[in-house]
Amino acid sequence: MPHAKRPPKPASRISEAFLESTGFLRKFLARFLSSQQDIEDVLQEAYLRAFTAEQKTIIEHPRAFLLRVARNVALTELTRKSRQIADYLDLASIQDASGSAASAAEELEAQERLGLYCEAVAALPNKCREAFLLRKVHGMRHKDIAERMGLSVSSVEKYLQQGILGCRAHLREKERSPHRAAVNPDNPGRGSSRQ
Repeated sequence: MPHAKRPPKPASRISEAFLESTGFLRKFLARFLSSQQDIEDVLQEAYLRAFTAEQKTIIEHPRAFLLRVARNVALTELTRKSRQIADYLDLASIQDASGSAASAAEELEAQERLGLYCEAVAALPNKCREAFLLRKVHGMRHKDIAERMGLSVSSVEKYLQQGILGCRAHLREKERSPHRAAVNPDNPGRGSSRQ
């Protein structure tokens, strides 16, 4: 009796969408990331996450799903990089003029300030946070941010202003909390009592 052939396993719609859209996804990610290596890393991470999700549920619109996952991974990467930079800058700023390390209490206070500032940035709306990180972390000009995000320069300026005001409001709110370190919302790197 001849062996019955197994029906072919249905192709992954995510894999098909990924193969068809790889070039587009790279261009899309270039709006968020400047390093080609970062783009490739995020591209692969987005594919893996989308493929894993597809194993658990039916993805109706695989290309749109891939775009959403890629955008989320890119924003997570931007936030991670901004924290690394902020950590470095904060550690550098707590060194006193003689070069000796700050006390444990000062280090703890600096970590709390950094944590509050990262919370404030993370709480911003998506487009606002993206523009804010591109300006503050990557040092991009308003015109370049506008091109990358597909916005007008005035929209970028609006988002940056919204980001500054949002961070200040978040830090002021946390400053009032009795169990948090005091933070100057106009200069999150310094306590409000020491200028």
